[in-house]
Amino acid sequence: MSLTLCITTPEGIVLAADSRQSYRNIVGAARIGSDSATKIFPVNERIGITVAGPAFLVDPNDTNVNPKGIGSYIQDFLNQTSKEETVKTITEKLQKYLKDIYKPDEQFTKMEAELEKQLTQIGGKIIKKEKGEFSQGVIIDFTDKDGKPQKAIAEIMPISVIVAGYDLVKVGKPEINAYNLLVPGPMVHIREHGDQNQYGANWTGQTDVVTRVVLGFDPRAENLSFIQGAKQNIGEQKISDELKSLEYNINWGAMTLYDAVDFAKLMIQTTSAVQRFSDGIKMLPGEMPGVGGSIDVAIILPYEGFQWHQKKALQLDKVSLP
Repeated sequence: MSLTLCITTPEGIVLAADSRQSYRNIVGAARIGSDSATKIFPVNERIGITVAGPAFLVDPNDTNVNPKGIGSYIQDFLNQTSKEETVKTITEKLQKYLKDIYKPDEQFTKMEAELEKQLTQIGGKIIKKEKGEFSQGVIIDFTDKDGKPQKAIAEIMPISVIVAGYDLVKVGKPEINAYNLLVPGPMVHIREHGDQNQYGANWTGQTDVVTRVVLGFDPRAENLSFIQGAKQNIGEQKISDELKSLEYNINWGAMTLYDAVDFAKLMIQTTSAVQRFSDGIKMLPGEMPGVGGSIDVAIILPYEGFQWHQKKALQLDKVSLP
């Protein structure tokens, strides 16, 4: 699944990612395919991207219909970009490019039909259907063969991309910008030059550990019955505000680039360690340990641009010819 982070500071931007690539095989079992996948890509000297989500996609133009690693598609896309691109135009073009390959609407239609078929085969009677957030899935209320109410959920795993960098709006004054893109889903301007929230951290992929550490709670807690009850009695906004009060006070605007690198690496290392010793949560057991392998870290400086802080390398031995 992955874990990627983007941290914006006055000194520069940090992009970090693990290297694990996981998938489900033909019988549905979770597998670790590789611990050497690349998830950070330089767009040009001013912009970089991170990617998380499904590790393999099927190219609709591939006559052999063989899945390829998502990194291959990202590289193909980057070869079509120019040096004049802004953070926003890269995000917009990448959204269209990934939609054309991933085809989430077609996946959703097939998934919904298959789920309805399975429910009918077990004697279920569908009562109500509704789409999940951003049309990433479907939620079906049904009664089983004994007439008991049940709920079935099927979701599309979104591709999650962070595009971050500096735009040269004025000569000599690079402006920081970052977007989070979900396919399917929205394109969100998460960090904007001049905004009071221009410095901070964002993360994508298997984010539960980072969210618990920084925000102080797991977002899945909102599904607990006492939280649902509190929302009805006190109000959803009040509960949201109180949960936000658990967040650690981190002065991102005062954070050095060095410390931002340390923070990003710590979050990935901690997530990998927790996944090593756990198997999901009691509410949802059996989660895939999708974060692991070496950690890649890139920095983007306002004037010097994109640079690798640490990156795994393919070691090649030279062959001595007679």
